[in-house]
Amino acid sequence: MLIFKIAARNIWRRKFRTIITMTAIGISFSMLLFFEQLHLGQHEMMANSGMRLSAGNIVIQGKGFNQNRELSSRVRNPDKHIEVLKKNFNSLHIIKRIFTSGNLTSPDGNIVVDTINGTEHAQEGKISDLKPKLIAGKWLSGNAGEIVIGAVAAKLLKVEIDSKVQLSMPDLGGNVVRTALRVRGIFKTGSTDTDRGYALVNIDEAAKLLNLGNAVSQIAIFTDLEKSTQVTHQIRKLIDDPSLEIMDWKDALPTLSQFMLVDKISMYVFLIIIFIIVAAGVLNSVLMSVMERTREFGVLKSIGMKPTSILNLIIIESALVGLLSIVFGFIVGQTISYIVYRYGIDPASLFGGESVEVAGVSMTEKIRTKITLWSVVWTSASVLLLTIISAIPPALRAARIIPVKAVREL
Repeated sequence: MLIFKIAARNIWRRKFRTIITMTAIGISFSMLLFFEQLHLGQHEMMANSGMRLSAGNIVIQGKGFNQNRELSSRVRNPDKHIEVLKKNFNSLHIIKRIFTSGNLTSPDGNIVVDTINGTEHAQEGKISDLKPKLIAGKWLSGNAGEIVIGAVAAKLLKVEIDSKVQLSMPDLGGNVVRTALRVRGIFKTGSTDTDRGYALVNIDEAAKLLNLGNAVSQIAIFTDLEKSTQVTHQIRKLIDDPSLEIMDWKDALPTLSQFMLVDKISMYVFLIIIFIIVAAGVLNSVLMSVMERTREFGVLKSIGMKPTSILNLIIIESALVGLLSIVFGFIVGQTISYIVYRYGIDPASLFGGESVEVAGVSMTEKIRTKITLWSVVWTSASVLLLTIISAIPPALRAARIIPVKAVREL
């Protein structure tokens, strides 16, 4: 206990240097904590956006659908599988979808629609990012002859709500089928690709037109993001069908998953730079302190203080400075994190008002920090450990001081 009291007194003997060191470590720690939580929030937003638009936390698809996106790679008896899921899980949100592509034609224009999503209107509406972004009209009602399109598509086709358009697309046998639809809703995400090339129709009508019967392209399953992998393994054990692929969102959205991996690696490079800054600051501060106190350590050793006690004293001093720095950095970092969590950052505002699309995912939602206990624990522990490790070389130097030489030199 005595050594702790001495260490606590010693760190304030040079108040200015201690405050400068604490400020440097604290600011570095606050940056580390904030960017880690911003990084977590950004990745969660991107994953959720991608899943809601074209996948799910977990998807059940025909084998090879991700590669060919063809109607032949289909889930032939989706209701049977959904019954199994509902029997074994209580909290899953399940949507049947049919994905295809086609042409939309109006009296004044013609466009290619990359993704036509034939979906269950009520279930899709509960999770869709597009429904809140309707700028005109309404969401699908389930009635025949409805389509919801993007603002860019509406502009190119020169149509508005209740205008008629003709949808052409190849059916299961490769024959081109056509149907007349009325525009029920127009959405605007800010992403040109999505607002031009994405449309929604009712699943029953799509299945009939495409000659799919009861089959669908995808069963999208939504659950907690953290539980996706675990639930995927459980579903694979329940549904053993060689014609199907059961994947979590990382496998269903490989481009997005790979981008997030690369982004995570670049984040760790940034964190390493912060660690180097912290280590250099601590090493310099402790080394200066040891050099100034050479005579003091010489006297302490001459009266019987053991080298291990001097080593422990300096390490405890550094640990106390690190703890105080972490408290300061935590207050600053969490304040910034909470502000960003509360108000968010609009990605478009960072690029002159233009929409941002990453790995095929439109970043139309505000980026918010994700404040977690683990992010606080591991960043705090890392900075504290680094502070202690950086103090070891100067502490060893102090422990090896020869009392006679120390007194003579100074």
